[in-house]
Amino acid sequence: MRAKLMGISLAALVMTACTTACSGPSSVPNDPPTLALTNGTLIDGTGAEPLPDAVLVLSGSKIIAVGRRDDIDIPSGTPTIDVGGGTILPGFINAHVHDAYSAENLVAWAQAGVTTVRDEGIFSDQHSLAELIAMRDSDWNEPAYARLVSAGWMIAPPGGYGRLHVTSPEDARQKVEGELDQGADLIKVTMEDGYGPASDLPLMSFEELTAIVATAHARDALVTAHVTEAAFMQTVVDAGVDDVAHVPWDSAPDALIEQMIEADIYLVTTLTVMEAYGVLAGAQANLGRFVAAGGKPAMGNDYTDVPQNGFEHFDLGMPMHEITRMSQAGMSAGQIIVASTKSAARVCGLQDELGTLEAGKAADVLVVDGDPLEDLGALTDVRVVIRGGTVIRNEVH
Repeated sequence: MRAKLMGISLAALVMTACTTACSGPSSVPNDPPTLALTNGTLIDGTGAEPLPDAVLVLSGSKIIAVGRRDDIDIPSGTPTIDVGGGTILPGFINAHVHDAYSAENLVAWAQAGVTTVRDEGIFSDQHSLAELIAMRDSDWNEPAYARLVSAGWMIAPPGGYGRLHVTSPEDARQKVEGELDQGADLIKVTMEDGYGPASDLPLMSFEELTAIVATAHARDALVTAHVTEAAFMQTVVDAGVDDVAHVPWDSAPDALIEQMIEADIYLVTTLTVMEAYGVLAGAQANLGRFVAAGGKPAMGNDYTDVPQNGFEHFDLGMPMHEITRMSQAGMSAGQIIVASTKSAARVCGLQDELGTLEAGKAADVLVVDGDPLEDLGALTDVRVVIRGGTVIRNEVH
């Protein structure tokens, strides 16, 4: 019988996990180990080759040792989970979601191994941003919930595509300061003149856009930009944003792709929403060219459950629909894993804490049965999920 462990303490885990006394040529650091994962192949999220017969050692909420079984001395009595030949990965990060201010949704993501999500714009106006951030930091500040990174309200001119309106560069600076003061982790701007039935929407001036970027960067906050057309992507790249929140549907010039790569501007995939609008092929072509040129994509699907244009889709958990479309665009399984871990952590501003399995990083871990490098479908065969050092799901038996 499989045991599902929801938010158990590591002390309780001592009584339920297998314990192993081991010896090896090197020992773990001085921090007392609280959990070790053994007997798996480790994919660390950096793009390095998989590590067979790997050991991952945790102390509290942090990773303290990663290596081959023969190279790490696990102290006797350390609680141990034998993953049975499975694959050990960083917790996945979905870098473009909505509807994240929901306990139910955050739990569903976490249970699937998506331990962090980046909410790319609040649509509901039932609460202020400060109230939503307070709920995130109190009610949902537990390992059972996916970590929530907030872009606050999408910024646009009056009548534009967005809920927070700016009327001048000075007003833009004040609105950015206000968002960050209320607890937004990053800033989202929009450059969109039409979507669905809406057309001829007003756009921010370049001066307003650059004022937003400069103000956010002065506060060490990233700026993500909603665009769906290559011309607008050129505008936000020129303004110095940190990532583009969608792959455009029309052909992006080679020079623009080169400019993004030189400026280290990331591209969030969102092929799912492009498919919903019937422009998947163009977006996939752009993504394939961006990756082939050396660009850094981050995985994000945009959708939860918003039927649109006859496109019925629900992917609240591991976003396999998006991952499949990324593969069809020419990305290898290894590239997709990096995009869903290391690169996604970067666009969240959390690259120093998350995204790779390295000593000192937060212990967000996904263990799956099988080899996702050979079959991406293995990502849905979850064995263990750890969020911040706490086992929130355990299917090992």
